[in-house]
Amino acid sequence: MTDLSDSLYTVQFKDLHLNVLSGSLTVEKATMTLDSAVYRRMLAAHRAPENTYLISVEKLQLRYFKPWRYFIKKELNAGALIVTGPSIVMDQNSTVRDTTRPRTAYEDISPKMKSIFIGRLQLDSTNFKYVFTRRDSSRVIHQFRNLRVGVNDFLIDSVALNDPTRYLYARNYEIGMRDYMNRTRDSLYWMYVRGIRYDAAERTLNIGQFEIQPRYDKAEFQRQTGGLQQDRYELLLNDIKVEELDPRLLLQEQQVWARRIDIGNGRVHIYRDRTLPMPPGDKLGQFPNQVLQKLHLPLKIDTVTGNNVDLQYTELSPVSRQTGQINFNHVHGRFTNVTNIDSMVARNNHCIADFDAIFMQSGKLRARFDFTLRHPAGQFAVSGQLKSMNGKDLNSVTRPLGMIEIRSCNIRDLSFNIRGDERKAAGSVTLLYDNLKIAILKQDKEHKSYSRKGLISFVANVMVIKDSNPLPGEKVRVANPTQVRDVQKSFFNLVWKTLFAGVKETAGAGKL
Repeated sequence: MTDLSDSLYTVQFKDLHLNVLSGSLTVEKATMTLDSAVYRRMLAAHRAPENTYLISVEKLQLRYFKPWRYFIKKELNAGALIVTGPSIVMDQNSTVRDTTRPRTAYEDISPKMKSIFIGRLQLDSTNFKYVFTRRDSSRVIHQFRNLRVGVNDFLIDSVALNDPTRYLYARNYEIGMRDYMNRTRDSLYWMYVRGIRYDAAERTLNIGQFEIQPRYDKAEFQRQTGGLQQDRYELLLNDIKVEELDPRLLLQEQQVWARRIDIGNGRVHIYRDRTLPMPPGDKLGQFPNQVLQKLHLPLKIDTVTGNNVDLQYTELSPVSRQTGQINFNHVHGRFTNVTNIDSMVARNNHCIADFDAIFMQSGKLRARFDFTLRHPAGQFAVSGQLKSMNGKDLNSVTRPLGMIEIRSCNIRDLSFNIRGDERKAAGSVTLLYDNLKIAILKQDKEHKSYSRKGLISFVANVMVIKDSNPLPGEKVRVANPTQVRDVQKSFFNLVWKTLFAGVKETAGAGKL
């Protein structure tokens, strides 16, 4: 190693065992260290490499080694190299000026041997530290613990570097991490990442499971948030695949560039207790496109898809003291042009999200969101259609949250187009339906069972509610709702309120 590196590195080990008959070589307690004096001389002469290493291993085992090929033909050939407990520090300094001609690995080994071949290189329980020094001398440090690294069919010879089927002299590099668990910054949740594996040849990162789990039950969660309203999330995503991830930009510049992210399936549950006071302040600047713009992590992802995700929103009503629930099942979503990088936004300033789902067990829903990137007011547009739904399926929401029961309604088609920003929204809503009948409800003093307000319900059905659209002999009614946003509430609340205003206007229930 001293000869191959111009005396820059020194290799030491505690013990070495060679068994010629079995073709095995074992090295105990080995280290490779940098000679700092030599490195300083190389820096002064502009001959120092940009990358330097510090390596120590507990044990190194070379198996199925063929000594005669090494001593006679100068070829190092082994079936496997197993490294136990390696600790590697890689320092990449882009301020270093190296005026020497770049040399390949083969040029480095060729004075001593013709080739190196290892069928399988395996590094177990690897600790890896990567230090990158930018040209402005700022530093980025990444620390990875307990990595599992596998290298298949590693070959250095006169032609391997130009072999298009190889990546850095090997058929492939596979890097796995142990399961990761940590608290979120606000300490309200556990975050788990399981089954992490990176395939270097395909530039693909696979994550078996990503989970956000509350640390507290619903009641204690609200106490931890100071007794104020706050959404409580439960999130589980399975089989995540990130394709064509750029590891250099991720490690050196903390930028995420990828062609595609696919999510196999998952669930998202959100709970909010509306009986509690609203938190102070407002939610201006928190629309999805505004949040994306504010991220400290620059990212450019061409496409993000989610398949078979179940979304559930549950709310505790301050009036009925009962929970209402909205369900979107079998959600399939596709986001395109997810980026906050100025040069990419200049080319295309629209992030598009397309969804289809089953809404409340029966409705076939599709929707498209168009977010204008880097728009100061969070400009957006949303359009969609809901078809073939039994209106009675909405009672799990309308009974506890609106004190209204839908006795019958056949929703044939609901189409909508809405545009807005963080202050307001407006659009058109067309609801085609028939046989609408409702009941106005009251609740007993114990806030348990509901009963019908007979007279008020009768008046509402006969004199207020329009039982179909279109009515016999009339044109289709189209609503044009406008909605001023409650700035303490979310983006989806504004969309829902605008849509619901159009539905109520169409049904003649604007005053209910």
